Amino acid sequence: MMDALHLEGGTHGTGQGGEYRGICCAGGTGRAYGGHLVAQALLAASRTVDAGRSVHSLHAYFLERGRPEEEIRYQVHALRNGGSYALRQVTAHQGGNRLLIVTASFKRIEGGVDRHTAMPAVPAPESLSECGEAAQRFWSGIAPTSLIRDVVRVRPVPSDETIDAAGAQQGARNRRMWFRVPGAIPEDPAVHAAALAFCSDLTVARTAALGHLSTTGGTPSQRLFLTSLDHAIWFHRPCRVDDWLLFVHRSRTSGDGRGLTEGEVWTRDGTLIATIAQEVLLRERRGAPCGAAPLVANTV
Repeated sequence: MMDALHLEGGTHGTGQGGEYRGICCAGGTGRAYGGHLVAQALLAASRTVDAGRSVHSLHAYFLERGRPEEEIRYQVHALRNGGSYALRQVTAHQGGNRLLIVTASFKRIEGGVDRHTAMPAVPAPESLSECGEAAQRFWSGIAPTSLIRDVVRVRPVPSDETIDAAGAQQGARNRRMWFRVPGAIPEDPAVHAAALAFCSDLTVARTAALGHLSTTGGTPSQRLFLTSLDHAIWFHRPCRVDDWLLFVHRSRTSGDGRGLTEGEVWTRDGTLIATIAQEVLLRERRGAPCGAAPLVANTV
């Protein structure tokens, strides 16, 4: 993960923005993985604020597809430096294209009311497999050579991975999975937040498509064109990504060629640490024979 988050250029804690450079890995269709772009943009923004502030919200808009393994420039602009809050805007460029725009807000830690809803009851990660049928289905949408497979460990909850046509019609569009980042991660909260952003984009687009899957001979067949339009994360509390985290996400609605996925991330002791939302372009592929077309993710 530390290699994936590596950035060059810029200076730390200037309060004035700067430019950073990084390289992103491939996602499921040969394009740069969106979660990698968001993670590097967030880390670049974090480097321009003082150490007493941490990110509490992030909003990203995907503009163009990026090419993996080629340099991306992250231009950070300081929009506000207040007494408690600081706001940054990051634009990711590759060649002459703008790939991504991110706004990230940072704040100083303070006291106050602390509450959150309870974590749903799920099997412990130790009781689940990284190599079982549910895990194989999870990784089927990600390139076998992708760096993602090396930097994230995933253990899906199997009951949420099997969704038949009847369940889809009734609105069963949920996914639950445990994930963690293996290896040594520095104590820096900004690094853990960026690593969480990296992981947050793994399945949210596909979750929006769950309710639209059809079955042919009992096997789900995906006949949709989808791509991420935007991505948002609210960081409620500090976290460590080198321990197991539970990601519970669902798609409540789709229409007008769009689908929305929302989810929460919990520590294994039941603490809510983040809320995630993503809207995706969601269109049925014209002319695709029923049950024959694969899921396609691409740029608009």
